[in-house]
Amino acid sequence: MAKQTRALVTLQDVQRRVDTLPTLPEITSFVMNLLEDPDSSAQDVSNVIVRDPSLSAQIIKLVNSAYFGLPQKIADLNRAIALLGYGRIKNLVLSLSLIRVFRAISKKQREDFAQFWQHSAVVAGLMKRVALRLGLEDPEQAFLTGLLHDVGKIAILGYFPKEYAAVLKAAEDKKESFAEAEGVAFSTGHAAIGAWMARTWNLPGDVVDAIDSHHDEGAWDDDLLSAALYFADYAARSRGVACAGTFGAAHFDERAWTRLGLPQEDYFEMMAAVDSERAIAEVILQVTGVAEAESV
Repeated sequence: MAKQTRALVTLQDVQRRVDTLPTLPEITSFVMNLLEDPDSSAQDVSNVIVRDPSLSAQIIKLVNSAYFGLPQKIADLNRAIALLGYGRIKNLVLSLSLIRVFRAISKKQREDFAQFWQHSAVVAGLMKRVALRLGLEDPEQAFLTGLLHDVGKIAILGYFPKEYAAVLKAAEDKKESFAEAEGVAFSTGHAAIGAWMARTWNLPGDVVDAIDSHHDEGAWDDDLLSAALYFADYAARSRGVACAGTFGAAHFDERAWTRLGLPQEDYFEMMAAVDSERAIAEVILQVTGVAEAESV
C-alpha cells in the first residue's frame, strides 16, 4: 500500500488558520504615524509613550541599562528622549511594542523566539544604518522593514508547530536554510506569509514588497529597500545571528551590494556593526522579560 503524503500547507491554509491576527498595538500605529510626519517632535513621542505605563517603564529601564552607560540614572521620560535622541527613542518604542505582537503570535516559544528577535532586531538596525548612508527619505521605514521581514516565521512557529518542526529537521538534515527547507511542509513560504501579514496590518506597500521578496535574488534591481534588506539579512546570518532552522552557509549575491552603490569600507563597517546591534537586541529581551523567562 502506497504511503500517503500530507498535503502541503498553502497560503490560503495559513490565512484560514490565522483568522484573527493580533492587531498592532495602538501605540505602534501612533508611532508609525509620527515616523511619517516630518513636523513631529520629541514631545509628540513622549505624549504617545505615557499612554502606556508598561512601555514607559521599559523605556526608562532601557535608558538606564549598562548598554547606554549614562553617567546618572534617568527617571524622566522627556529627559531620556533628549539624551538618546528622537530617532533612537522612536525605534525603541517600535521594538518594544512589536515584541509584544511577536510573542503573542509565537505562543511564547521562548528559545526560538529569542533567536527570531535577535535576528530581526539586528537586521533592523543594519537596515537603518544602510538607509542613512544611502540618504533614503525614510530610514525609520527601513528599520521597520527589518523588524518585520521574518514575521512569517513567527506565524509558522505559533500556528503550525508540527510543520515548523518538520522544516527545522529538514534544514538540519540537508544543511540548508529555513527558506530552502520550507518546501517539505509548505507550498508557500515565510516571505509570502509575512507579506500577507504586513498587508493585513495596512503597512506601506514598499515594506510589504521588501518582505515578500527578501529571499529573491535580483529583487533589488529596481528597489533600494529590497537591496538593503537582502544585504542586512545576509550580514546578520554570516555573523552568526540567524533564526532557528538556518544550517546552511550564508550566501550573498554581490550584485545586491553593487546595487546599493556604497563604498567597500561601508561593507566592512556594516559587518562589524552586527555586534553592537546584537547587544541592544539582547538588552531589549532582558527589559521585556524574555531573557529572564528563558533562564527559569
